[in-house]
Amino acid sequence: MRPAHLVPAGAVLLALGVIASAAQLARPASSVPGPAAAPRQVLVTSAVRACPPTQGGGAGEVAFIARPASAASSSGGRAAGGRGEAELKPLPLAGAQLRPLSPIAQADPGTLSILTTQAAQSASKKAATVSAGWSLAATGAMAQALEAEEATGTGVGSVRCGEPGSDLWFVGPGQQSGAAQIQLDLMNVDALAASVDVSVITDAGVVQASNETGITVPPHQTVTESLSAQAAGSSVVAIQVRTSIGRVAADVSETSSHGGTASWLPSTTAPSTQLVIPGVPPSGSAAGLYIVVPGSSNARVSVLAITAQGHYRPFGTQTEDLPGDSASYVPLTPLGGTAAALELTANVPVTAAVLVPGSGLGAFAVATAPVSEQAVVAGNTSGSGLSADIVLTAPAGSARVRLTTTAEASAASAAAGSPATGSQVVSVAAGHTVTVPVSEPRGAKPKSVFAIVITPLSGSGPLYAARAETQGQNTVVSIIPAVSALTTINLPTVRDSYDAISP
Repeated sequence: MRPAHLVPAGAVLLALGVIASAAQLARPASSVPGPAAAPRQVLVTSAVRACPPTQGGGAGEVAFIARPASAASSSGGRAAGGRGEAELKPLPLAGAQLRPLSPIAQADPGTLSILTTQAAQSASKKAATVSAGWSLAATGAMAQALEAEEATGTGVGSVRCGEPGSDLWFVGPGQQSGAAQIQLDLMNVDALAASVDVSVITDAGVVQASNETGITVPPHQTVTESLSAQAAGSSVVAIQVRTSIGRVAADVSETSSHGGTASWLPSTTAPSTQLVIPGVPPSGSAAGLYIVVPGSSNARVSVLAITAQGHYRPFGTQTEDLPGDSASYVPLTPLGGTAAALELTANVPVTAAVLVPGSGLGAFAVATAPVSEQAVVAGNTSGSGLSADIVLTAPAGSARVRLTTTAEASAASAAAGSPATGSQVVSVAAGHTVTVPVSEPRGAKPKSVFAIVITPLSGSGPLYAARAETQGQNTVVSIIPAVSALTTINLPTVRDSYDAISP
């Protein structure tokens, strides 16, 4: 055993006194503590996202935009580091050797682009298609208010290309509720290998699976895990992705037992005692609420629907009593003829999502944070029977919101030097939800994809938002949560101080 060395208390005190005296003598007069300075606001100059492998393999599409006009105005029109650049690069499956793929470069702030990702091919003599995620790294002005979504063939965003993190949550139906296959994609956009632990909770409790701990995700690669066995026999499944080393981006897809296209299960916010799920659209059949209680304590959950008419309690005054360390399904009665948000209040931290019936398993609305500065949804369309709505909810105070649309200009507009942009201001009363139909702006190329910027105006209360894309009358195709897309961040003031002294 290594021997312990004890330092006499008097020696420690003497050493501290000498250090303090030296610091006082060395400290310039101007460093005398005074009023705390305000945080310094700086422009975002780098950002990174990760897009999951295309379902079914092969080529795919990414709807991409950075620093749209309204976001540029929110930063005072300042641009850092010139125009900047964004690059889309493949993240192959761990261990796979690919034939060379040229990165897709973008350097035009404010322009909405539909980027086509090539099918990744193995480097073997008999080349085969290899599943691969994609990293999107941006610098300078191209990093500001960056938004990218994996898109369908019509250009509709189906899932956000997410930010890497160290604690990510997903919750939705299990195999008994129609999810025959559940796949988790882990993407590492960094130069450091990540170590990932995956925890699964079902309606039967915590699943013990030793092979889902310590998963290594190599730098700039993708690891795909099937969670179907862990969810076998379950009606609800909750998935936590946590890293002990590094960080990853993660996505979950579920394939219906009836076949068809897999549905993306977006990440929801970390467990909290208060959640808001925006963008729950009206549906021909009742939606389902999935709630996970990750701690050992039982939860009492109160559910409040925030509709166009005001507050409505779908379960009356009663609370939902749910056991700890489990995930539960609660059927929702129809919330009315318009979209709504759900506000959940609990005595212990929970997280949740709503499944809205639609194509495949349906579309998911998830808990989000309120919009700060602005949010951007890149892939939207209103042609070929599709329509897009922005659902805005102000749970605590009234809000005024600017909605800005931008698209590729038609030949006539481009020749005249007129950008294809549109703008409107919408008021949302406190405790209400407003649904705003949106379409391509005037002067846009016919049937073009368009981006939407959601900007709360000064003096607005907390605002939650989502985009719902619908086919026909009420078939929900896609729900994209409105996540803050920042052009600036606040840096706290740094001052010299003693944090610790170790002899």
